[in-house]
Amino acid sequence: MYPKIGDPNLQEEIAVTYSKYKIPKKKKTFDELCFPKTHTLQLPQKFLAAYINPNTPYKKILIYHKIGSGKTCASIQIAEQFKSKRKIYVVLPAFLINGFKNELRSQCTGENYLTNEEREVLSSNDPTHPVYKEIIDKSNVRIDEHYNIYSYNKFIKGLTTKTIKLANALVIIDEVQNMISESGIYYEVLYKRIKKAPADLRLVLMSATPIFDKPTELPLLFNLLIKNEMPMGDDFYGQYLDENDKVKNVDQLKQSIKGYISYFAGAPSYVFPKSTINIIKCPMSNFQLRMYSYIAKIENKEISWIQSDLTNSYYSGTRSCSNFAFPNVTYYSRLEDSDFEMKNLVKYSCKYATIINHIKNIKGTIFIYSNFRKIGGLQSLARALRMNGYSDYATEGAGLNRFAIWSGAQTVGYRDLVRAVFNLKSNDDGSEIKIILGSPAIREGVSLLRLSEIHLVDPCWNWSRINQILGRGIRFCSHKNLPEIKRKVDVYIYLAVHKLLPESTDQKIMNMALTKQIINKRFEKVLKEAAIDCELFKNANMEDEKYECKD
Repeated sequence: MYPKIGDPNLQEEIAVTYSKYKIPKKKKTFDELCFPKTHTLQLPQKFLAAYINPNTPYKKILIYHKIGSGKTCASIQIAEQFKSKRKIYVVLPAFLINGFKNELRSQCTGENYLTNEEREVLSSNDPTHPVYKEIIDKSNVRIDEHYNIYSYNKFIKGLTTKTIKLANALVIIDEVQNMISESGIYYEVLYKRIKKAPADLRLVLMSATPIFDKPTELPLLFNLLIKNEMPMGDDFYGQYLDENDKVKNVDQLKQSIKGYISYFAGAPSYVFPKSTINIIKCPMSNFQLRMYSYIAKIENKEISWIQSDLTNSYYSGTRSCSNFAFPNVTYYSRLEDSDFEMKNLVKYSCKYATIINHIKNIKGTIFIYSNFRKIGGLQSLARALRMNGYSDYATEGAGLNRFAIWSGAQTVGYRDLVRAVFNLKSNDDGSEIKIILGSPAIREGVSLLRLSEIHLVDPCWNWSRINQILGRGIRFCSHKNLPEIKRKVDVYIYLAVHKLLPESTDQKIMNMALTKQIINKRFEKVLKEAAIDCELFKNANMEDEKYECKD
């Protein structure tokens, strides 16, 4: 007999029914986690496969599992039980499709899609070798027999044209926060089709950040799962946020989402590299300030900073000028190479001058991120690096003082090559590629191993985005091959400032991100307390954070 979603003591009943999946108090060691002798599924992965399967009444769930939790494998464990009984749809960003297939080929599924013999061959051959490609092609055929894997765009198109049917289907949506938007066409189509879907639809949503920007994303998310819908927008705030920006009507909110959320904090903190975040205020030159003020007058936007639905395009002029000052493209095209030498660079960019002056003394590898790809971002930074002793890996190949650009302008093949070379053990000192310059194209699905430093040239609108960027290099066991003293990442976030500006655009954005983070964490705490598996996983979840299991 399975507990019912409406049972008053659901968490306790789940803990009894699924007691064999309870995480024990005894912690695994660093070596046991990062250098396991054999592959074993984690208890949360086993639990979810036991909770949602053809024999249980549970149909929909949000898997809110943090980095290092193995949530992709968890979703696969659910899917594997349905593959002979239902149509399986996996929906995720296009650039994560290969990663999902690789997870299917991993020990997560044993030898279902790749035999141990084939794994041996792959490990001893270069990806460009014909035998390697042949094995991957065969594996893809096996995968395609059971899994229909779609990008967001293709899935929504299939729903719109009704070529994708949701009857007798299991739908898994990864990084679901990317589809959550009150005005977005993806969400509109997804919401309507799910609400009209047959009652036998099984739906699994996954996200490490269910609140990516603001709490009003929660009703959009949970209304895909629950019958009695939550109020949205300002009505949600009116119902659940008091005048002091604290959560009110907590019990009512928990009852709304009860039975529809699984939370797991993931791997313990000691398997991640230690990190320190440094906020660097860079004083603009008088020239950079003049350009900044000139552009600020043109923008002249009247925005309520806290309540507006901001996107990356807001204040793009002053944000870009805070990185590199130029009044227009024509002016930029007339700049000489000498303008990018250190003695002149500070005139145009206090940030670039500070970064380049800093990294010249760093012995390890470095990741530099900017929200801007062109003149106000990576393009001008790359030019500055060239004029101060660095060379582009794309034209010069591996060697000392090389940087590589990772943006949407590079091919997938080139980016994969850059990642492979950068992550080589022999490159720990940066002797082959020292620096990766990353644009928003690198935010998800990329692992950079054994990084020494991460530099954010410009701040982000919310802390979730910052964590997403930091997650490229601060990862589960990412520094395991280094001595303990070197398992650390220094993080630098740069803000352009000037004594004549009470608050620069960079400072506004950073302050806004910090303010939103405080509110978001209050709602996240409610989600964690309401999770169906709160009692099962509390020994792991409450290592760094204490809260009460109460649904």
